[in-house]
Amino acid sequence: MTNIAYLDCPTGIAGDMCLGALVSAGVPLAYLQDIVHKLGLDREVKLWTESVQRGGIEATKMHVELLNYNGAEPPTVAAEQVHSHTDHVHSHSHKEHTHDSHSHEHDPHSHKEHSHKEHSHKEHSHKFHRHLPDIEKIIREAKLPKQVEVWSLATFKELAIAEGAVHGIAPEAVHFHEVGAIDAIVDIVCTCAGFDWLEVDKIYCSALPAGGGYVDCDHGKMPVPAPATLKLWEMHEVTIFDNGIKKELVTPTGAAIAVTLCEKFGEVPLMKIKKVGLGAGTQDLEIPNTLRLWVGKKKKIMK
Repeated sequence: MTNIAYLDCPTGIAGDMCLGALVSAGVPLAYLQDIVHKLGLDREVKLWTESVQRGGIEATKMHVELLNYNGAEPPTVAAEQVHSHTDHVHSHSHKEHTHDSHSHEHDPHSHKEHSHKEHSHKEHSHKFHRHLPDIEKIIREAKLPKQVEVWSLATFKELAIAEGAVHGIAPEAVHFHEVGAIDAIVDIVCTCAGFDWLEVDKIYCSALPAGGGYVDCDHGKMPVPAPATLKLWEMHEVTIFDNGIKKELVTPTGAAIAVTLCEKFGEVPLMKIKKVGLGAGTQDLEIPNTLRLWVGKKKKIMK
């Protein structure tokens, strides 16, 4: 039987939620910290988790704490002069995870990681930007397991293609602000590493909630879903639905992870569940703000 995973996303998906669900499902936090070390970011990033309640349900909250940043959180991803959200306000104490990086107050997951995380920022004036080739170089030089490298490079490429399409520039011209780039690298690479550690061969995903409302960015308000998220959905013909929550529920980084790693969106595959992990978003919503990761074996249909 094939090892498979199913991402159940009733309140959406963001990078920190994926990481929390993976740790909850058994991926050692120490292993993810080692991945950060291989990326050369261990002096800039600290990973830690805590058990939290979301709608009366216990879930794992992943924090990606930036150690050398001081000041207001800048936008995460920017294409040329357009600052777009890439999910990084992460829980890093960004703010609460407004899913994107714009200072999304609406982001239920409070991604600051997209605002997901909560960055505890200490000193650094971030004026440096990384482009896609710079990030690809970091990933290739990290000596990661082959599958992790392949998935990570593919996910970043999808994100850059979507951002570039939205802003009318080449994927290689999309630039990531330093804080946003670090957030995205950690979220994407560690998520890929987590699935690889679980020895998952195929990943499936539920339909994704459309969300609603607006998020704030440097150029004013952006409609939800964010332009890059919507572009990723269009590019991959993602199945979506309306859960009635008018906030940003899927961040660009979360969308990029889902469309790159998942075989298809929709119904649950025929599977024998072995383990369930719950990753918490930042905010409390009308329903438990958690991403549920089901890990198990794919059962063959007997003819």
